[in-house]
Amino acid sequence: MDREEIQPVEFLRYAPQLEAALEAVCRSQSFRTSVKSCQFLRHIVRQTLHGNVDELKERLIGMALLGRDASYDTGSDAGVRVRANDVRKRLAAYYAAGCPDDEFTFDLPAGSYVPRFHQPRIFSAAESVPASPNSAAPVTAPLSMPALVVDSPPAMLGAQPAEQLSLLLLALPTVAALFFCLVSVRWQITREHPFVSFWNTVFQEHHALLYVPAARADGQQEVIPADQLEDAAPLFNLAGRFHARITLTHSLDADGGPNDILILIGHPSIPAAADDDRLAVEASPSGRRILDRAASVPGAGSYGEAALLTISNGPQRSIHIDGTDEAATASLIRDLSDSSVFPDGLADSFRDGTVTQVVFPINPGAHAVVFHEPLPNTRAAMSGPQ
Repeated sequence: MDREEIQPVEFLRYAPQLEAALEAVCRSQSFRTSVKSCQFLRHIVRQTLHGNVDELKERLIGMALLGRDASYDTGSDAGVRVRANDVRKRLAAYYAAGCPDDEFTFDLPAGSYVPRFHQPRIFSAAESVPASPNSAAPVTAPLSMPALVVDSPPAMLGAQPAEQLSLLLLALPTVAALFFCLVSVRWQITREHPFVSFWNTVFQEHHALLYVPAARADGQQEVIPADQLEDAAPLFNLAGRFHARITLTHSLDADGGPNDILILIGHPSIPAAADDDRLAVEASPSGRRILDRAASVPGAGSYGEAALLTISNGPQRSIHIDGTDEAATASLIRDLSDSSVFPDGLADSFRDGTVTQVVFPINPGAHAVVFHEPLPNTRAAMSGPQ
């Protein structure tokens, strides 16, 4: 069966079929004996379908799948390359066994971690249909449009001569090619995911400071609680992916440089910075909850179990990650570190004199609620150009 490669502009169209084909491959005898190879194949296929091919670099795959840190030596550590070669061999064995029900297929080119997708080639009316084994010559499919020119009476064609119609037929492939070229260019332009835009701003345009309150052990030297660092681990991994670093700080004073951005996790907040924010995490007799202070009816603006993200662009830029409980806070950190679930509404969150607040409900199927608002005048006046 002749096959043709599916182009990136058609990934969304065929995503359900490709996902089904992926699961069929992972359930096969060729992959059933290797959970890690199946995990590798799922990762590269889904990242490609989501348009995240920039994530499919050896170092990033090693960090995501093999637990490597950002500084590991890819030259001496061949873990990713070994896994990729194993996936190639298993795919070859799977398709060599003959899988007539597989309409969509995958392959992983040597030296690349970006898979290619294929489907049966659909012959157009202008192409020759492959000859059957018993035929002496190939069978040519009839052409409908030229038949109209030859067989139809001149009156049915109006005032348009046959020569003009033939020229139109000749131009159609060129017009179609130009159309798909424009679509492809547009796809390339819009490939920068909001996830990339957001974290590029944090790590490339600013110096990230993570606030971790120090504790004293038995009155001795200050130590950093281990659970605080465990909660922030996804952010440190994220910084490594963007070839940046996060500096720990024990101070909440707003005396950082113009390019500093302070990241806070949990209950603490910048003094006098969150008093006028629309949303806040507050204690109640039934536990912590997120309240909308702008709600006209008291208590109507409660969001239940959820996490709250506040991005403040005042005298000192800050990112505050909080929640109704530790599980909600940890869930928000994971979501912010995952490009596949990152909310589009955060791409424009770093405008001077503004505050962005996002509620992330924990309930399955619930959607994030995004608020972009100006900072109160007392703080906006202080921000000035950054």
